[in-house]
Amino acid sequence: MSLTDTQVDDVLWAARTGDLEVWNILKKELDVTAALASSNDSGNTALHYAAANGHLEFVRQVLPQANLEILLMQNESGNTPLHWAAFNGHLNVAEALVDRIEALEMQDEVTAKRLRAEEDQREHQRHAEKNLEEKDESEDARKAELAHHDEMQSERALWDVRNKAGRGPMSEAQMTDREEVVQMLLSHLCDNARPSPQSTDDLTTRTDNLHVSEA
Repeated sequence: MSLTDTQVDDVLWAARTGDLEVWNILKKELDVTAALASSNDSGNTALHYAAANGHLEFVRQVLPQANLEILLMQNESGNTPLHWAAFNGHLNVAEALVDRIEALEMQDEVTAKRLRAEEDQREHQRHAEKNLEEKDESEDARKAELAHHDEMQSERALWDVRNKAGRGPMSEAQMTDREEVVQMLLSHLCDNARPSPQSTDDLTTRTDNLHVSEA
C-alpha cells in the first residue's frame, strides 16, 4: 500500500518533531509498515528523522512495527537511522536501534542473510573502486587487499552498515566525539564476537583507529 505525497509529508513531520499525538492518528489511517518504509527525495524515512533528533519515545513506539529492511534503510548518502543517531550522540536511541536489529536478526534469519549479502556486495564494489585509485599498488596487491577487506566485512555486525563515504555508525560517532555511543557500539561488537583468535584479531583491526578519551 503506497502513501500519497501528503501522507508521506505528515509521517515525516511527526517523526521529525517527535509528535506522538499526530503519529497515533496517522497509524490508525495508514498501513504502518508502508508509513515507516516511506521516504522523501533524499531517501530519509521517519526513523531517520526521529533518530537524528533524539526522539526516544517516538522511536520506541515505532520499533515494534519496524522490520529489518526499514531499520537498515539507507538514504542518498548511505546513512541508516543508526548513523544519524550515532553522529548526533543520541545514546539511548542508538542502543534501542541496535537492540532491535540484533533481536530481529535472530528472529528473521532469511532476511538478515539477504541484507548482509547485499551490504557485503555494495561494500566490495565500493572498496574495489577505491582500490583502483591506488596507482602505486600492483594488481596482485590490490587483489590481496580486497580479499582481506571482504573477509573483514563478512564479520561485521548486521547494523554496522557503511555509508557512501565508507563510514559505519561507530565512525560517525567518533567524528563528533560521541564517546558514550562509541563505547556502547564497541560493547555490542564484543558481546557478539565469536570467542576465537581470528574474531578477536578482526575486532581489534576494525577498531584500532578509534580513540576514546579518558573520562
